[in-house]
Amino acid sequence: MRDTFHHGLAREECEACGAVWIEGEFVAKLLGGAQSATLPRRAKGQPGVCKGCSARIQYVPNCPECGLRSSTCPRCGTAPLAVLEAFNVKVDVCDGCGGVALDAGELEQLHEAATVHRDDGLPPPSQVPSDTPTRCLSCKRKLKPEHAFVWEGRFYCGSCAPEGAAPFTAELTRARPTAQGSIGAARLGDTPTESALVWLFSKIFS
Repeated sequence: MRDTFHHGLAREECEACGAVWIEGEFVAKLLGGAQSATLPRRAKGQPGVCKGCSARIQYVPNCPECGLRSSTCPRCGTAPLAVLEAFNVKVDVCDGCGGVALDAGELEQLHEAATVHRDDGLPPPSQVPSDTPTRCLSCKRKLKPEHAFVWEGRFYCGSCAPEGAAPFTAELTRARPTAQGSIGAARLGDTPTESALVWLFSKIFS
């Protein structure tokens, strides 16, 4: 592996096969903060894929079918690396450090896809909650703001957050104009309490 630069950011490139390793600031810059922050969590427990025979690899460093060494994190030695989709591009992700391994040509492919879709996972402004997270909508676990994720205006813990959920930050709670642009334009269901009532009534009368 040799150190190279792409748009001013450091990466490592294999001189033999052209594979690329990126991490930290490079991943955040490429994918956006919301996507990059969730990569290690999404990678937990996910299998890798053999580069030789495409067999699934999990918990062992070598392919059980052909014996080929699986993709390995050059930073912390994790193997196999989990295979995930980022903007419809399959990438190898380390669930320890969040680094990403890309085959030759995938960096350019991912850069093009991310330019178009980088903000797709963020909730629309009208769906951003205005309060502070207290409990996960799914498992009801108590939440600290720094551990909360937001998806479609609802709060989740890291274990329950849907793919594409954005980490909660205080900036998300700033007042935003409604789609109608007036104070009286709020609809039932715009707050977590109202949403809970809507859900309860739907269960009672369904």
